Amino acid sequence: MGLVTVLSALAEPTRLRIVCMLAEREGERAWKDIDLPIAQSTLSHHLKILRNAGLLLNRTEGTRCFVSLRDQELESRFPGLLETVLNCRDR
Repeated sequence: MGLVTVLSALAEPTRLRIVCMLAEREGERAWKDIDLPIAQSTLSHHLKILRNAGLLLNRTEGTRCFVSLRDQELESRFPGLLETVLNCRDR
């Protein structure tokens, strides 16, 4: 998880919106609960980029997929980054 990779993943508005949705709620969220007006394949693409950047953790249970924000790992690696990014988005 490099800083450039993380910032690049967060620079795209849809991915930033996904991260904000996950940050609002503790724990994991089912893919079906990520309510965005995009195709399932597009959502999958964005989640893959966020996962590859080290921002998300995926878990599969049967046919259901769950995703959670790796906020503690991100905070320990880049202190204050997630909070700063989320605060800037609100402006």
